[in-house]
Amino acid sequence: MLFVLWYQFEPEHAHQVLELWKHFKFPSDVNVLQRYLLIGRHMSVAVFEAPDERSILKITAPFSSYGVAHVVPAMTLEEAIKTV
Repeated sequence: MLFVLWYQFEPEHAHQVLELWKHFKFPSDVNVLQRYLLIGRHMSVAVFEAPDERSILKITAPFSSYGVAHVVPAMTLEEAIKTV
């Protein structure tokens, strides 16, 4: 299943968050498609495939003391158009 994670962190934690991302290892069952830092927004975004919601907890828990993680299932627009 495809997921989008956006993680909003406090500006004073920017260095810690970037260091954590630098060394963070995603679970082996997660396929990361792309990661982004939203410049000037104190947010990072990751697009990934995971088999279930348990993987999400493994990804978000290490960051929980620095900000708030939001995760939603997603699908491509092309896929959505076919289902309408």
